[in-house]
Amino acid sequence: MGDCSDNESRKPCCRRRGGGGGALVEPAALAALLYAGGYGYDLRRTILEMSDGQVDADVGGLYRTLRRMEEEGSVVSRWCEEGAGPRRREYELTVQGIELAEQWTRALRERERLDGLLASMVENGLAHLKETRSDGPHNDTGAAPGKEG
Repeated sequence: MGDCSDNESRKPCCRRRGGGGGALVEPAALAALLYAGGYGYDLRRTILEMSDGQVDADVGGLYRTLRRMEEEGSVVSRWCEEGAGPRRREYELTVQGIELAEQWTRALRERERLDGLLASMVENGLAHLKETRSDGPHNDTGAAPGKEG
């Protein structure tokens, strides 16, 4: 998909684009970091605000994602001490992180296109089924409901 042609050269956005809410943590974190660096909890709040509450990154998953992104060179972090309270780690994107955000944009737009195509295929199939089956759907035996043979 997108820029990824074979398993050896697959980019991080393509390796991690699978299902589940966790797959959205990385692009959500990137989106938040594109606006400003921040602490993990601040990034989570930014993600919630940017998505009108529709994307809620689990804090543990967010920190794991940030740590992995740092190991891969997409973000850098530093410990910050503010007057009161514990030290906190602040994150910011690197040039590689900006490139990763661009990859994610392409991969997500392609995924959006394919999702729309698949939704249309299923809708068309349902419409076709309604047009061709006058007796309605069949149960798992192949017989129409109420017409056991």
